[in-house]
Formats: sequence, C-alpha cells, structure tokens
Amino acid sequence: MTSEEKNMGNINSPSSLAEEQAPKVIGYYKRQAWALKVFDKIDQDNVVADGTNVVLASSIIQSTNNLYFPAYMRISTKEEGKVVGAYLIIEEDDSFQLLPLERALEKLQMNELLPFKYRTLGQIDGDKYQVNWPDFS
Repeated sequence: MTSEEKNMGNINSPSSLAEEQAPKVIGYYKRQAWALKVFDKIDQDNVVADGTNVVLASSIIQSTNNLYFPAYMRISTKEEGKVVGAYLIIEEDDSFQLLPLERALEKLQMNELLPFKYRTLGQIDGDKYQVNWPDFS
C-alpha cells in the first residue's frame, strides 16, 4: 500500500458512505442571529407566492432544546396562516436544498425539534397563528 493510499483511509467503507449520503442540515445554532444569517446567502424574498392561497415564508424554528434552524414554511392564507408544510435547509455540494420536516424527523431522528415554535421573517397578512409576531409563536 502506498503512503497516498494510507492517508486516504478506506473511503469506501459503509460508515464513510453513510456519512456522505446523510444530508447536512443547516442549524443547531444557539443564537437565532446565526440562523438568520443563512438567509443572507439565499437570493429570495422573505415571503413568496407558492400556488393559490399559499405562501412560502423564510422562517426561524426554535426547537424544544432552544436551538435555532433556518427554515421555510408553507403557509395557507386561506386558512388564516395555518402551516401546511415545513422545510429545513440542507447544504448539498455548493448549494442549498430543502428537506421536508417529515423526512428530517423520520430519516435523521431529529425529534428534538418537536414541538417547535417558529417565526416568519416577514409578516403575513391575515395570519392568526403567529399571535406574537415578530416573536416566536
């Protein structure tokens, strides 16, 4: 075995392949300001239309153990601000992707997220669920 092969280790081992395939969730911040900074790197308005009577809102999730995650919430404007979908942000190569919250809970065992509080970065007209906006609800 050459010294180069020794330095590389066994990159095809099952554990290293599993680590490579596991999505890197952006978050676990102790301060919400760090979660907020993630949106500086994403070129999108804080609230955008996402179909009829639904908006996609840049949001911060506060987990039960007081860690913060940048996220996107699909919010129904027809149902007075009811959350109809939540997505964590993952880093994949040199870009960001969305990971449905249900998949994160199932595949990544992120049960410490529930129950969570959230706040959107922009206020949504008619939202009855975020009673404490701009604070967490």
